[in-house]
Amino acid sequence: MGRLRVLERQLFPLGEEQIFELVSQFGTPLLVLLRERIIANYRAFQRFLPGVEVFYAVKANPHPLVVGLLASLGSSFDVASKQEIALVASFGVSPERMIFANTIKRREGILYARQVGVSLMTYDNEEELKKIARFYPEAQLILRLKTPSNGSRIDLSYKFGADPQEALELLQRAQDMGLRPVGLSFHVGSPCHNPKTYATALHIVEDVLEKAQERGLFLTLIDIGGGFPLHTYAVEGEGSLEAVSEILRPLLGAFLSRGFRVLAEPGRSIVGNAGILITRVIGKAWRSGKIWYYLDDGLYGTFSAIPFDKAHFSFYALKESDGEIPATLAGPTCDSLDVVAEDVLLPPLEVDDLIVVPDIGAYSWASATNFNGFDKPQVVMV
Repeated sequence: MGRLRVLERQLFPLGEEQIFELVSQFGTPLLVLLRERIIANYRAFQRFLPGVEVFYAVKANPHPLVVGLLASLGSSFDVASKQEIALVASFGVSPERMIFANTIKRREGILYARQVGVSLMTYDNEEELKKIARFYPEAQLILRLKTPSNGSRIDLSYKFGADPQEALELLQRAQDMGLRPVGLSFHVGSPCHNPKTYATALHIVEDVLEKAQERGLFLTLIDIGGGFPLHTYAVEGEGSLEAVSEILRPLLGAFLSRGFRVLAEPGRSIVGNAGILITRVIGKAWRSGKIWYYLDDGLYGTFSAIPFDKAHFSFYALKESDGEIPATLAGPTCDSLDVVAEDVLLPPLEVDDLIVVPDIGAYSWASATNFNGFDKPQVVMV
């Protein structure tokens, strides 16, 4: 199992025997969460960006095992709905440790936030201000700005964020309505492999802050959002938290020294490389001269990260072989779109052989469905 031993050393600490034991106990598909890696990622974020408050983005992976572990570590949380607020609160997290970071909120969510005391929330338009003024006038408001997403796979300023030229009017409008604007936020897109994009966004923030102060609007909070890379340290061809921190530390240090409260909303960088999928071959066929392997998980399950997060994964078979051939991997549903990957080099496989997929902890199980009646993968933490 030479290829697997390389995998064990480089990508995850699970040994082959442990994988088979877990499959024997829980079956497949199985998403394995690595407890110590989540802890290490959380601690690394604190170490690389000292003074920045960590608000874990629940949407990245809302499994109770993840939320409960991070709550026990003292993390705060970025929540986007009534349901996420309730989930986080169920672990005894105080409302002060949550930010309602959805700029377009349902009325029910706002009312629930008021009921339980989650007062920190974002907005990016006047209609949202009217809604907040009606249902939660005591809220502390953070204006989300539209900023560039250069170097990011997903542009999160396409759907969210006020144009910086509109920022002053939206801040003034909030104050005129008797509301309480306290800060600014942005999101550079996800994952961001160009650290300078954060610097560009912070320069925009600084400009808005200066102009706001000239109008007598004094803000005290900056939320730098998420989008942080999957890896803590440099990996060939990808960004790293270390590289981002080298750009961010001095810039954020300047804000912190001026008394600003600085928040961040990491999700992928906390759980992305802490998730391992174990899936089983349930069928095989030759089609147009190519081998197809059908798996018990697909695009409607954990591999939902492929269409929704534009993710790319590596696939490792738990089988020794002298050679590999290109294969197509497909999911179990009756939808012909449910094709996971093509031209994947794998050894010849048989039904019931296992395939291991690392780095699948973020934006995967979270968006999985029960389409065609197939259950979401079971989740275990080791």
